[in-house]
Amino acid sequence: MTQYPEVFKKYQENYDRYEKVKARFENEDPLAEAGEGAFVKRLPKDMSPWETKYDTAMPRYTGASSQ
Repeated sequence: MTQYPEVFKKYQENYDRYEKVKARFENEDPLAEAGEGAFVKRLPKDMSPWETKYDTAMPRYTGASSQ
């Protein structure tokens, strides 16, 4: 054991890290919320690219009379 002390030290560090991660996953609540779902509807802040698509079909109502 005196020939390779740094190897055993590194092995012990890896083993300690493995035990920490293992304990975290064993103690985690499987029913806890994982965060926002992948299929949540989000509207972009700037809707102008989608709104301008319909400007050619009908002019946008501005409140002024066309007569």
